[in-house]
Amino acid sequence: MKPINSRQNERFKTLLEAKKDKGLLMLEGRRLALDALSRGYKPVLSVITPAYIELHGTPQFDFILLSEDLFSKISDTQTPQGIIVFIGRPYKSIDDLKVHDRLIVLDGLQDPGNVGTIVRTAEAFGFKGIIVTPGTASPFSEKAVRASMGSLLGIDIAQAGADEIASLDHEIVSLVLDEGEPVRHEIFTCRFAVCLGQEGSGLSAGILTLPGRKVFIPMKGRTESLNVAVAAGIVMAIAAGAAK
Repeated sequence: MKPINSRQNERFKTLLEAKKDKGLLMLEGRRLALDALSRGYKPVLSVITPAYIELHGTPQFDFILLSEDLFSKISDTQTPQGIIVFIGRPYKSIDDLKVHDRLIVLDGLQDPGNVGTIVRTAEAFGFKGIIVTPGTASPFSEKAVRASMGSLLGIDIAQAGADEIASLDHEIVSLVLDEGEPVRHEIFTCRFAVCLGQEGSGLSAGILTLPGRKVFIPMKGRTESLNVAVAAGIVMAIAAGAAK
């Protein structure tokens, strides 16, 4: 099989369109691609280079073979690994998430790196669902996908506003800066949804007015606040300990 070399080739144009398709998620690199396949995802489209085949052999799925030059036109990395797969963007509905006992709500987080890090931490501590409110950076953006290192494929993620979150039968646990009660294991003995707010301004009024508990992380040093991904990790570790 000869690699495609022309930008006018229809299959190459299809790949360019797939990259713009909001209904598709582009996973670049061997680790992310194989992780998706191992989790049962089926590629909608896939593309590799001859160099990839030389290093790793021919994949056991359908693919488009591109020259290194054309592959670089699709790649988002400075040192492409020669493999990209496109899968359906795996958003769930909030009703899908109601079956999970432990949820995370990301409310207006704007840094996709923080979003992806929280997704990865959530999977590590056994959380099964994440809700993102309007204004939150997409967990399926390139930077968030890389920060999650594939964990977004193992967690149900839904988009919802405060009114829909209010329909949950979970206790709403809102992380705030310095009011409410100190976070502790006893808070996480039933179904709950931990709400994490924007890095600068914190949780929105819509989330803060929901019935539930407000908690803070006690700190002895002079630091006034923590990075939201760090704070999320602390709370999830405490919650995971309560579940044991």
